[in-house]
Amino acid sequence: MGIGLGNPYNSLGLQATFVSIDLTEWEEYSMSLHLHRQLECGCGVAVGVENIMLTEGGDSESSHYIVFSQVLQGDDYENGNGASKLHYSIGAGTNRYGQKSDADVEAGKSRYGTYVFGNISYELFNEFNAILDWNGINLNAGISKTFFVSNVPLGVSLGLADLTDNSGDQVRFIFGIGTGFKL
Repeated sequence: MGIGLGNPYNSLGLQATFVSIDLTEWEEYSMSLHLHRQLECGCGVAVGVENIMLTEGGDSESSHYIVFSQVLQGDDYENGNGASKLHYSIGAGTNRYGQKSDADVEAGKSRYGTYVFGNISYELFNEFNAILDWNGINLNAGISKTFFVSNVPLGVSLGLADLTDNSGDQVRFIFGIGTGFKL
């Protein structure tokens, strides 16, 4: 669950996110902050910190990051519909963006990843995207589709995580559902 404040087009935007870390017990929580600015070139910059408020029992530590994102403004954007087919981000971070788990090290995998992360998303057709994501340690891939229910957007994402053998013990199925509204 999160909330966004401010105006990243005229000044700065701030997002605060609250996350449940363990869905089986609903007792471990975390908070993250993301400060961002939208620039004229269809791009933006952001700095953030994850896990700044971590309940007892959580096994994550705070991770700081900086990221640059851009939408490549092709014909669709220039024709006035405000859409862009290709989006990408590249950034660098601490801790979770490069430090592997003790289980990975015991399994013979190196201790560190790249600390550099990035993603690319391409719209295959109307509001249906293919996504590749390097999180600093492993590769993830998925698809995402936005549906509109009574003019309320509902985003559904499905994917596979840990596609390389850099961390984890097997490929995992991941999914997400989200919506947004403006007050």
